[in-house]
Amino acid sequence: MKKSKKFFIRICLSTGILASATLLTACFGTSAKHVKANYKVTAEAIPDYQSKNAPISSYWMPDKFLEWSAQNDKDLIYNQSRVPLTKRISPDKLSPSNQNQNKKTKIVALSMMNSQTSGNPSRGTTKFESYTFDYWQYIDTLVYWGGSSGEGIIVTPSADVIDEAHSNGVPVLGTIFLPPKEYGGKVDWVKTMLKKDEQGQYPFASQMVKVAKTYGFEGWFINEETQGLNADDAANMKALIQQVKKEDSSLQIMWYDAMTKDGKVDWQNQLNDQNATFVQDKAADAMFLNFWWTQNNLADQKLLEKSNLYAKNHNIDPYNIYAGIDVQAKDVQTPVKWNLLEKGNQATQTSIGLYAASATYTNASNWDDFQNRESAFWANQKADPRQVDHSVNESWTGLSKYVLEKSAISGNEFNTNFNLGNGYNYFKAGQKISEMDWNDRSLAGFYHLTAGLLTTKEKIK
Repeated sequence: MKKSKKFFIRICLSTGILASATLLTACFGTSAKHVKANYKVTAEAIPDYQSKNAPISSYWMPDKFLEWSAQNDKDLIYNQSRVPLTKRISPDKLSPSNQNQNKKTKIVALSMMNSQTSGNPSRGTTKFESYTFDYWQYIDTLVYWGGSSGEGIIVTPSADVIDEAHSNGVPVLGTIFLPPKEYGGKVDWVKTMLKKDEQGQYPFASQMVKVAKTYGFEGWFINEETQGLNADDAANMKALIQQVKKEDSSLQIMWYDAMTKDGKVDWQNQLNDQNATFVQDKAADAMFLNFWWTQNNLADQKLLEKSNLYAKNHNIDPYNIYAGIDVQAKDVQTPVKWNLLEKGNQATQTSIGLYAASATYTNASNWDDFQNRESAFWANQKADPRQVDHSVNESWTGLSKYVLEKSAISGNEFNTNFNLGNGYNYFKAGQKISEMDWNDRSLAGFYHLTAGLLTTKEKIK
């Protein structure tokens, strides 16, 4: 199984077979059907294709966010995703790969899908290197992570990411990052966000709804870490979230465990009386807990077990609480006290939250290293979710130990171009029409199936 996977990846990346001509039209300024001859774009010419006027993904400071309108968004057509969120097969109808997998445990991945906040093209570039994630079956929500005090603190997912996630049945959240003062955060930014109009409503909340619905993504991750606020600010933050949910109950809001009910920044690393208010009373749908529950000085407090009990005692689904794991520095070598997450009877205390799941790419030395890290990170070191690591040490066990593989393929047939969303060449109808490197995750069509690789339109057994 492992050998066939590596062989197949080598084939699809060297050919870059695609089923759409969208990128051709954008890059070459002509309809693909008129291109008849093979040609090669020289390395010297590649920068010419990345025009300074190319559409880019949106990012804002709070005041500019409030000024946004669809009518004045010159790049709107490029930043909108028109790919509907594919419905996945219900977990109750799926069979676990191993006895440890729990059908209720979920994963949210906070990922740097692009390397920076600003200047990200809406739909790919003329480079092969890009974070082309392909283990969608293991995550339930993707947070498009970004935001900086020097660029913009409100970030929408790029359209190519929304397209691919939706094709795999995964909802996507944008990020609202209110940074600590030492990272350039300003209290005024939070105050702008929480300002009410004459009717006592929050214009910022309405903008959150309008932007998400217009661009085609499912909601927002709110990371409030700016110091210097008070209990009234915390109450207003909760009321703002409640207004978002009232205006559109389908939008998802995930809250980070930083601000407490008193308005202070004080990470709890558990669900308790200090932070639970933000996921109660029709406020946020979920909470991402801070990472310190697995540290030696807090381990004996069993904070995830306490979170599970607190949630149940306060009518909160414990699987809407995500135990944060910071994997940015070490990815597959991140030490985790997994026994604190495990509950027994093939269950977990909470769901799992991954900060910087894209570290398998950013920490990799080359493309093969990235693929190996991805396999070990999501499946396990044996690249086989059926073989569970039962060791009790803190080494990375592979997330397939805890979560069920979900599928967006529900019929008897499916079509795929077996592509990750990048390539060294570009083919149309079997003809190589460009040797220019490219990436565009909107065009990805690689279904990573645990049972093996299926050919186009092959019947699912």
